[in-house]
Amino acid sequence: MIVYWLRHRGTAYPVHRGECILGRAPHCFMVLSAEQVSREHAVVRLVGDNIELEELSSRNGTRVNGRLIEGTRHLEAGDVIEIAGERIEVMRRVSRDQSATVQGEPPEDATVKAQRNILELVEELTARAAETREKDGLVRTIHELVDTLVRTAERSGRRLSRAEAVRLVSITRVVAGWSPDHSLVDWSQSVARTVGQM
Repeated sequence: MIVYWLRHRGTAYPVHRGECILGRAPHCFMVLSAEQVSREHAVVRLVGDNIELEELSSRNGTRVNGRLIEGTRHLEAGDVIEIAGERIEVMRRVSRDQSATVQGEPPEDATVKAQRNILELVEELTARAAETREKDGLVRTIHELVDTLVRTAERSGRRLSRAEAVRLVSITRVVAGWSPDHSLVDWSQSVARTVGQM
C-alpha cells in the first residue's frame, strides 16, 4: 500500500481518498490563511496508486516546483506545491510489507526494525482514519501504538532517529486535531517532549 502525505510547516497531513481541498475556507483539508489564497484554491486526489493536483481557477494560481499550472497535474514524491507563498511538499511511503531489502547489508537490529514497523503501521492507520468519519476506534489504536513505541525506545535505549521523531510528532498533532475537546493535545505535546521535539 502506498501512502501519500502533504507536509506544510513541519506538519504532515495524510492524503485520503476523495477530495483533499487546499484553501482558505474552514472546511478545507488543509487551511491556508494567507489573504491571497482562494476559499477553495486547489484539490489533491488519489488516483489508484498515484496522486494528482487540480488548480480550481483560483485568483492567484498554483505552482508546482516553481511552474504555474493549469488544470490537472500528476504529482511525484518530492514535488513542492506553492500557493500564495505557502510551500507544501509531497511525500510518499510504501507500507512495511513492501519494503525493499538490499543484498549484502548486515541484518537489522530487531528493536530498530520493530520501532520502524510500529511507526509505519501508525502512519498507515492515521491515513485510514483520515478517510473515515468514525475515527474513535482507530484513534485509540494509534494512541496505544504511539505509547508503545515511545516506551520501547526509552526501555531499549534505542532512541528514534530525528526523522522518525519528526514523523511521529507530526502524526500525534494530526490525531490530536481530531479530538473535538482537545483532550489529546497534552498527549501530543508529551510525546514531542519525550522524543526530543519540543
